[in-house]
Amino acid sequence: MKNRNKNENIEDKGQALRNSAVPDARWAERMEFESQTFIFPADGNCSGKGSSRWSFFQTSLIKVQKVSIILFVFLISFLMTLPLPAMADSAREISTSSIEQQAASSQNSLEQLDRVLKSLEKFDHSQGEGPALALERLIFSLKDDQALRLAAEKKLLEFFAAPVTREARIAVSKPLSWIAGSESVEALSSFITDPEKSDPARFVLERIPGDEANAVLIAAMEKAPAEVIPGIISSLGHRRATAAVPQLEKLLKKNPLPAVVVAALEALGNIGGSAARNILLNYLQSGDEKIRLLAADSLLRTANREIDNRQYDAASAIASSLLKAALTPAEKLAAWKVKILAAGNNYEGEIQAALKSRDDLARQAAVGLIPRLVSQDKIDSYLGLFSGLPDLLQVQVAAVLANYPVQTAREYLLNLAGKSPAPEVRTEAIISLGKIGDSSTVEFLAGKAATARGNEKAAARESLVALRGKEVDKKILEMLSSTSEQALRNELLLAACERNIGESREFFLKEAANPSADLALVSRGLRAFGDISLAEELLNIAYKIEDEAFQEEMAGIMAAWAKQSARPDARSGYFRNLLGSEKQPERQALLISIIGKIGERNSLPLLRNYLKSQDPKIREACLRALSDWPEVEARDDLWLIARSSSDLKEKVLAIRGLVRLTASERYRRPEAVVESLKEIFSLSPRAEEKKLVLADFPNFPCETGLSFCQSLANDPEVGSEARTAAEKISQRLRRN
Repeated sequence: MKNRNKNENIEDKGQALRNSAVPDARWAERMEFESQTFIFPADGNCSGKGSSRWSFFQTSLIKVQKVSIILFVFLISFLMTLPLPAMADSAREISTSSIEQQAASSQNSLEQLDRVLKSLEKFDHSQGEGPALALERLIFSLKDDQALRLAAEKKLLEFFAAPVTREARIAVSKPLSWIAGSESVEALSSFITDPEKSDPARFVLERIPGDEANAVLIAAMEKAPAEVIPGIISSLGHRRATAAVPQLEKLLKKNPLPAVVVAALEALGNIGGSAARNILLNYLQSGDEKIRLLAADSLLRTANREIDNRQYDAASAIASSLLKAALTPAEKLAAWKVKILAAGNNYEGEIQAALKSRDDLARQAAVGLIPRLVSQDKIDSYLGLFSGLPDLLQVQVAAVLANYPVQTAREYLLNLAGKSPAPEVRTEAIISLGKIGDSSTVEFLAGKAATARGNEKAAARESLVALRGKEVDKKILEMLSSTSEQALRNELLLAACERNIGESREFFLKEAANPSADLALVSRGLRAFGDISLAEELLNIAYKIEDEAFQEEMAGIMAAWAKQSARPDARSGYFRNLLGSEKQPERQALLISIIGKIGERNSLPLLRNYLKSQDPKIREACLRALSDWPEVEARDDLWLIARSSSDLKEKVLAIRGLVRLTASERYRRPEAVVESLKEIFSLSPRAEEKKLVLADFPNFPCETGLSFCQSLANDPEVGSEARTAAEKISQRLRRN
């Protein structure tokens, strides 16, 4: 079988050779088992799926402990009554029994291990993970017993050497790595050069502490076939084996295969140290771009490790070499960051020098490191250096300043958002203002939201909502009370809705009387913050509105307020009382519309009475109220109108109301509903209503409905709808 270094790339470029220990994605998933299994809460608390079981276990444990204490006290009392010889004999018996039980338990564990290993001999992942997981659980359970661990290690090594499948060795390698010691190093050393066994063997060796494992891996490099060498090098890099550096240097001088060079450069980056660094620096001048960039990547990792270890001079020297090499912008940017970080506590000078330079990558690195290095009380000293940066970097500056909620940073962002010629800079500055702004930025953001377009407008709206603090709410209310510009008022009202400012309801009520108001915005605010106590004021506004759609929306708002009343049987009482004393037909019609939208049953007699009116507005309001009535009580009234009225508008309203109410009775017998629908169809004066009726037939599938729809299949007006309904009915009848 081919080595995985050639045909099984599991991880990213920077880890290619390390990954040679992983045969495929399923093996990668199994590797995660080590970090996901056998994790118990350190503080005794559990959460998630097992929390209830843990709680039960705790309760049960407490009960067991109580019983154990009682038994212990009883046993002590009993032993005190025995003579000393008897107690000694009893102790010997207990000791002998304990030893025998322990021996039996150990024997059982080893026998169980034999059975599990037997089941793994021809293991294949396609057959399931059960045997492999059983082995892991068993090894984990005995790994703390010295004698058992040694015995288990011996059995696993014997299994490893036996003629088993490759996947079986892989399954054994992880639990073996938990208990492996010096015996495993010696036993596995002979498998390192075997292409079939090298990967699982190295997986175990990588995890065994000590120089002994390093020595066998280094020795194996000299006699291993070419296809295995990259994997061995990767294992040495994983172990950070400093002793391997001279051997790697010799190997590189022999002009090896590209895969070996790549593996060696990766490993040297992991190992680090001056010797490894010098080798990598030589390859930094390579004419092969891939090799050069790989050496740079390894040097960057080495430099970052030096910075973590406070070896700033070494890191700075690496950065200087990298900046002189022919690298990609990304590698150069990383090198500049290393150079700044390598200054240690003297970072300020490096950042300022980078910001003053003409190198955009240096400036970009400096700006990017500011949140990491510069505290809030020192940001002022850098703001002046930002002003001369190009637009691309100003975007980065704006994003960085979102980490500095201080007045000077806000002022810089306000200047960017208001004066920068680049829209992307303005947008980013507005976004950052939403994160660090306060009440002083409300006016600017509201103005931007009112006047800007596209991304800028959206960013201003979002930032106005994102500002924190009650002072921001107060500023929004203050501006609402003083501004008359409609676009600005709309943005402030929108922010009030989004920020849930309940005190803004008076402004929404006032806005309802404004003919230039945004109807949807006013409706949203009144529904969110208003209540029935505002009904009188809103009614007076609604009486004066000439826009019928706006007036209808106000009626819906007042109905919604009434439905929130604590007395379900008196929600429309206020409006019924007003209706009884009102003389103007237009106002009566509005009150009837509100009462109809509330939909209280005890209002129906009142509506029937007003339906007798000769005033067309009052009569239409009653008809619309009945047509939209939420319950079936209005059905008889609608039947009467549909059968007797000669007015097309009245008949259409009645038909539509009947269709809706009839279709809402889903639990009636389908045949009964179909008879009602057939009559409604016969009363329908237009094709539109007939189609509306036919659309409900499939909801009540029965033979009667099917026959009716089929009879209309060739109707010139509704034939298509009838055929569609018949097909749906047929399908549902077949399913039933």
